[in-house]
Amino acid sequence: MNKAKERQLVLKAMREIYYPPNAVNRIDWMGNLITEDNKPSYHHIVKRETLLANGESISATVENGAYLGKRSHELLHEIEHIDYDLYMCWNDLFLMINRMHTYPVDHVWDMIYLLQDKTRDAIIENNYSKKINKIGK
Repeated sequence: MNKAKERQLVLKAMREIYYPPNAVNRIDWMGNLITEDNKPSYHHIVKRETLLANGESISATVENGAYLGKRSHELLHEIEHIDYDLYMCWNDLFLMINRMHTYPVDHVWDMIYLLQDKTRDAIIENNYSKKINKIGK
């Protein structure tokens, strides 16, 4: 099976685990609405390079995945380059959501909103103003 098909199957499994079946809107794990223009994408929490170095499979899995819209995914990789600690905070939060194995509860959303604020600050501080509209949309 090719990697794109594999990621789509894992995203479907994640949608079934983390989102109620009657959910009208789906918000990704960085707080952005999933839409036709912001389709879901799979983010490896532990990077493929690290998995390979440890002799582990690089296949997409629910346990190592974050359910992100395309915009959030792009933004997360921008953050990785301008504030690595913030990037790691996001990944730690994603791992926590995975361990809960359910739709994020209120205190998790509070953490998401706090990290959104920190992400906005990091972008502004690093003159990434064109990316600011990708946060919380």
